[in-house]
Amino acid sequence: MFASDARTIRLTALAALGVALLYLLSVPIGSLSSVPASDASGATIIHFFSEHRDGILVALALNGIAWCALMPAAFAGLRALLGVRGGAAAAVALICAGVEAALIGVALVFGALAAYAAPNVGGELETVLADGLGIATNASAWPTVPCVIALVLAARRGGALPRPLLAFALLVAALHAVAAVSFARSGALSPSGIALAAPPAFAILMASIGVSLLRGTTARALERAPAEAALSPSAGRS
Repeated sequence: MFASDARTIRLTALAALGVALLYLLSVPIGSLSSVPASDASGATIIHFFSEHRDGILVALALNGIAWCALMPAAFAGLRALLGVRGGAAAAVALICAGVEAALIGVALVFGALAAYAAPNVGGELETVLADGLGIATNASAWPTVPCVIALVLAARRGGALPRPLLAFALLVAALHAVAAVSFARSGALSPSGIALAAPPAFAILMASIGVSLLRGTTARALERAPAEAALSPSAGRS
């Protein structure tokens, strides 16, 4: 393996782990586990965003760095590592990751506006901003599904990630498929229902990819793949 490949592996791993770490930190900082349900009253929503205003703004900034900067950077690194072995699927994963990052950015703007204006706006406007946060977050699941599936196809073709990790990635894609249609006002298919499991699942996936890269699993697979490809014609002739 070239030194540049080793450097790309480290940077990609750090970016992937950074996504998970910043998201994990943002949950307690912004009290994100206690966000009001989709059908909560305007007064409840205003109280939440006013009570946790500073923490929410910090949490949104952390998520901006995680999802809008580090996440696409990690996918760019994976695309570079997979090279021609990743094929078109690796390129699709990277493009979808960029679209996902943009939609998450829109969601974070809604959240920032809701927190920033919380003490000085009425219940109706605060509800609209909170709804914008939830709906835009769910909308970001649309490109996430093809992003993760394409990553699985590319990694499987290149032998770059362990099979259990690829199986978990498919579960993450399934959760995001549910989130992508979760626009009910209340219940399991609302933004505050099953969809809430999608972001932490994706963060766990990114952490797992980072750990796999640092442990050398992916590095060994990337080194082994060209050798196996070179041996296959001679094996076929014999």
